[in-house]
Amino acid sequence: MSFRWLPALLWLSAGLLLLTALVDLSPAWREATVAAVVGCILLALYFTRRLYARFTALREQLAERNADIEALQLELTRQQRRRLALIDGMPIPLLICDADAMLRYANRLALEWFGFRYMTGKSLLALTFSYDLYLLMLKAARRESAVSGEITFSFPKERHTEAHIWYLGEADSHKLFAIALLDKSELLRLEQVRRDFVANVSHEFRTPLASIRSLAETIHDDPEMPHSTRQRFLNLIIQEADRLTRIADDLLTLTRAESMQPVREVFELAPVIQQAVQEMEAEAQRAQVSLTTELTPDLHLLANRDQILQVALNLISNAIRYNKPQGSVTVRTYAEGHTAVLEVADTGIGIPSEALPRIFERFYRVDKTRSRADGGTGLGLSIVKHIVEAHGGQVEVESEYRVGSVFRVRLPLYEEPAPSHEQAS
Repeated sequence: MSFRWLPALLWLSAGLLLLTALVDLSPAWREATVAAVVGCILLALYFTRRLYARFTALREQLAERNADIEALQLELTRQQRRRLALIDGMPIPLLICDADAMLRYANRLALEWFGFRYMTGKSLLALTFSYDLYLLMLKAARRESAVSGEITFSFPKERHTEAHIWYLGEADSHKLFAIALLDKSELLRLEQVRRDFVANVSHEFRTPLASIRSLAETIHDDPEMPHSTRQRFLNLIIQEADRLTRIADDLLTLTRAESMQPVREVFELAPVIQQAVQEMEAEAQRAQVSLTTELTPDLHLLANRDQILQVALNLISNAIRYNKPQGSVTVRTYAEGHTAVLEVADTGIGIPSEALPRIFERFYRVDKTRSRADGGTGLGLSIVKHIVEAHGGQVEVESEYRVGSVFRVRLPLYEEPAPSHEQAS
């Protein structure tokens, strides 16, 4: 019997009870009626129990389904958070747009690139100010395929990038596209530095070689040249050859500073600086420049002694070369926190403010004519920078044009390791 008969049984039981109460029946009919009522009630109770059991089973199944749904929703939420964390942690800017180039999502690096806290819900063009990227996005939306192109951004700063756009699929009735931006600015800068370096090396070698060839041809073609003239030309050839040797030596020094880890030892800084000052005293006297020192003792470094001597020699040599007659150069060493500071101050010609960012580039000269006349190679400050950075230090410069310059080199002080427990015992 189906559960739909349960209400009929209950109504039948109620009717029989009412009939028994209102109608004067014989004892036999009364007993039969009571028996029918009891049977209907028992049958109703039986179906009620079965209905309750089924309802309980359905409720348990529903609770299990709800628990499964909650678990699936929780897992889906976790997966979405993991995907967002993965996208946010990517080392490249990633944007997600719809087919109308409206931004739906931007990862952390993209927000940092364009200087926004929230970017979603706005036009890609209004956020990036790049019409080229906007057109590339519309091209990808029209084709529903992957496209790429070179994009240059001018906001908030100039960046040269390679943009890749591909179709992701549909979500909420919107076609979504991903935009990945690969920053090529540093690669282009390094490529430009490489080209400049090759051009500068070629130029620096070509000039003395051309002079040597010209002087040698003049001597060769004029066998009756006066002895004094011949001697002067030979001296010029020797000077140009020495210049080529200095350039080659400085290039080798720079290469070692860039590619090899320095062999370190513990030594005191003051004697090394004093040695550099003594080696440069003759050059200072020829240039009519006074050379003084203010050295703090007991400053110990864990570094390559020869390279630190090279740093001091280059800085002092530049301070003398670009000084004025009757000028002065002061070399100081002192401690500042956990660093030792080497300071070379001069009263020379100074450096124009527009040239300060470039003075550590290879072959860069503020005064090209004077540097070559004084025998400079244009590599001294570049060597200083690479040696100091290889030792975990920093080099900085302050200069006022036609007043003087101050170069500071900061290097980590050597600290004695604390004795272990066994050594202390």
